[in-house]
Amino acid sequence: MSQPAADRVLRQGLGILWLLDGLLQMQPGMFTMDMISTIMQPAATGQPVWLTGLINWSIHVVTPHLVLFNWLVVILQLLTGILLLWPSERLQKDGLWLSLIWGAIVWLVGEGLGQILTGSATFLTGAPGSAFYYALLALMLLVAGESRRGQGLNRYGSVVAASLVFAALLQLSPVFFTGLGLASPFGGAAMMQQPQFMRSMINAVGSGVGAHAALMNVVFIAVFLALAAWLWLRPGQSGPYLATGVVLLFIWVFGQDAGMFWSGMSTDPNSAPVLALALLAAWRGRPRTWFHRGA
Repeated sequence: MSQPAADRVLRQGLGILWLLDGLLQMQPGMFTMDMISTIMQPAATGQPVWLTGLINWSIHVVTPHLVLFNWLVVILQLLTGILLLWPSERLQKDGLWLSLIWGAIVWLVGEGLGQILTGSATFLTGAPGSAFYYALLALMLLVAGESRRGQGLNRYGSVVAASLVFAALLQLSPVFFTGLGLASPFGGAAMMQQPQFMRSMINAVGSGVGAHAALMNVVFIAVFLALAAWLWLRPGQSGPYLATGVVLLFIWVFGQDAGMFWSGMSTDPNSAPVLALALLAAWRGRPRTWFHRGA
């Protein structure tokens, strides 16, 4: 049985992302204590006691066997990607289960639940986390059945719209109405190892939003909510998908530092590209209307 186009796009996109994650996990720094100090330990900062304890326990388990553990992660992620791209529907389902289970584990102890319990989480830096979307989208492909065209926004578009509303809610934190708080995501991105032109652009954006923090934060909130409403109210038009894609690209480049690919310690492309994949699947399965029935 052929898969609906939206489901196929999403599954194949997840497969490519998992392959990319597996390759990123093979970077030399991942086999050193830098992985512990720059990836796992920061995830425990500012967390509730129970989550800090869980992350610290995982660090205690991993550290004596770091090289072996990292190779197991590489193999698991590459295997997940291969299974999701394999022609066999049975193996694809196995890949979805791996994406769900491993994504949930990474989200819990690797991303610290996307920092959403710390009070400083923002989608500008990736909250609620790419692993959250890996797990959620895999679950949707496993249990939701076929993604048929209808008159309203399909389930993948609903994920994007709901994520934009969640992003707006995160920006309501008082810290983001201050210059230091709103500029910090961009300042953190600019500190990463990267080409000078990227650092200059990110610093310029950070300085601009920091100088008018309250106003710019209201703009961010309004844009997120407006895009979500546009997707829900006009699911058959291409406009809301294109506009959302442009905003996701802006956030990915300036807030999420393009996945920190130049740092040597990037584990994934961050959440904006995964959400963009869901957006692409949503657009591919959008309801047909009279002005694009040939699409």
